[in-house]
Amino acid sequence: MRVLHVTDTYLPRRGGIELHVHDLAQAQRQAGDVADVLTLTRARGVEPAQSAGTLTRPGDDAHLVDKLRFVLAQRRRGGAAGYDVVHAHCSTFSPLAFATIGAADIPTAVTVHSLWRRYTPLYRAGDYAAGWSRWPVAWSAVSAAAAEAVQRSAARPLTVDVVPNGIDPTAWPHRARNPEPGRLRVISVMRLAPRKRPVALLRILRAAAASLPAGVRLEAVVVGDGPQAPAMRRYIARHGMHDVVSLVGHQPRPDIARRLADSDVFLAPATLESFGIAGLEAAAAGVPVLGRRRTGLAEFVRDGSGGLLVDSDQALSRALVAAATGGLELRPAGRDAVDALSWPAVVERTRALYVRAGAANGAVAVTSRGRQAS
Repeated sequence: MRVLHVTDTYLPRRGGIELHVHDLAQAQRQAGDVADVLTLTRARGVEPAQSAGTLTRPGDDAHLVDKLRFVLAQRRRGGAAGYDVVHAHCSTFSPLAFATIGAADIPTAVTVHSLWRRYTPLYRAGDYAAGWSRWPVAWSAVSAAAAEAVQRSAARPLTVDVVPNGIDPTAWPHRARNPEPGRLRVISVMRLAPRKRPVALLRILRAAAASLPAGVRLEAVVVGDGPQAPAMRRYIARHGMHDVVSLVGHQPRPDIARRLADSDVFLAPATLESFGIAGLEAAAAGVPVLGRRRTGLAEFVRDGSGGLLVDSDQALSRALVAAATGGLELRPAGRDAVDALSWPAVVERTRALYVRAGAANGAVAVTSRGRQAS
């Protein structure tokens, strides 16, 4: 099958959508498909390695008008270049992806990678105006929480499959935890952007550290970079938290895996976490995950396995204190839960989405918008 992935954001920018599209395309190629990428993100002189496939993007000198022309010129690339299916990847604002699905003239699938909750009225109004829920595309989202948000945003009943992010479990070796009495080692891996709530993370850690009894200490490592890094450094200095929190910046996956091996708990404070690939990586490594309910973390943290999801930041602080003092035992995710999100399993779920969109193991002729020729 020839697949064109369409995503507004892609490498070298690093985030959930960017890494997911890259890794999914790689996994599809390994399964025998052709998987190419169309993106609105400029390379800015840092072109990521591609083992195969083509990558189409604007030039480094492209500005707003150039990007608009790029969107208009490329929105029908899937049909014009003879692909079997277009797979668009949407966040909260994705002009290239929405222009592509709005112009769908071959089998087209959509995956929503964000929680649309706070924008429900906007998307509902957009549906009344443009009728996006009636477009001839197969909708999906990366978690049940994200799928529910898309359905609530639609002006009419809409089928939204769950096609989650994937993982290579071999890249995240599962190691038994060796907790030290009187010491809780916490790790967070995130892009330091407001949506991920990194400053709230520091407030949670500060409250927990202040509540620990004498002789018990909390040590936290935050991996990642982004626009909130200066605010985090100021917060740590203002509250004297240098002995509690270490900001280590962006690190490659092998280094993150080594840090996970030395951690007791993974802390995820985001309330708009549509999936939580960093949390899944921690789960694969055998680290229990602490996070918020009504997020995509519920795809692998559930039924008392994989960690604990709670309703507030205060509850996260209390859970850290309980874990540090022996009052709470956090169990790692089971291997079955991780294997269900491995790349072979995700590729199969993605292929099922393509079949629902109208693709069927090869070229599908389209005679009119959304109608296949037999």
